Amino acid sequence: YDSLRDDLTGLRQGLSGTLRLGVIPAAMPSVAFLSARFASAHPAAGIAIQSLTSRAIQRGLGAFELDGGLTYLENEPLEHVRRVPLYRERYVFLTHRGHPMARRRQITWAQALVERLCLLSEDMQNRRILNNIAASIGVPITAPVVSNSFLGVCAHIRHGAWSSIVPHTFFHVFGGNPDLVAVDLVEPVHTQAIGLVLSDRDPPSPMASALLACTREADFETVFTGVGLSE
Repeated sequence: YDSLRDDLTGLRQGLSGTLRLGVIPAAMPSVAFLSARFASAHPAAGIAIQSLTSRAIQRGLGAFELDGGLTYLENEPLEHVRRVPLYRERYVFLTHRGHPMARRRQITWAQALVERLCLLSEDMQNRRILNNIAASIGVPITAPVVSNSFLGVCAHIRHGAWSSIVPHTFFHVFGGNPDLVAVDLVEPVHTQAIGLVLSDRDPPSPMASALLACTREADFETVFTGVGLSE
């Protein structure tokens, strides 16, 4: 009913209503680029963004509670969705400027995993990705502090007693903080695809169609080029 009403209203006076987006915490630094394109194309429409796990995004799309989501596309792929790749996430060791590793340009995963870490909690797919990488090199992850929010992670890194492993896009939001340094992780260099997911329904809702149109010619990779490097 809401989709039909939005469609009829859009034909008369342009798309209105509210775009409902579910976004995993790891993709929050990138969502503003998508919402800015949508708002420019549809100034009468509002945007409601929820921080959700990938599994909650799957449920929200299936129940028509979300118009779209930003999430991982490969690690634990969602079912019955249309996928639009936007960029590849890589990982950096985030630490306080006074940390012994802060002056290095690269460190290995094995070196990073033995540090005192604050990471996302196990219910987050980002953490499960880190667990898989650690298992692949035979080094267990021990995190004395966990949080389901990157804001909680950032607070602990700023305190100086903890370090973390975060997506390189994290520094797009927190990179202006002079106390924080991001060091690229190697051995292995690992990336994960982040993208837009929409319900695989035909026809798509007006909001979903409008959101999909906003991804055309959008270059997220260039936006984040160079983000996350230590000075």
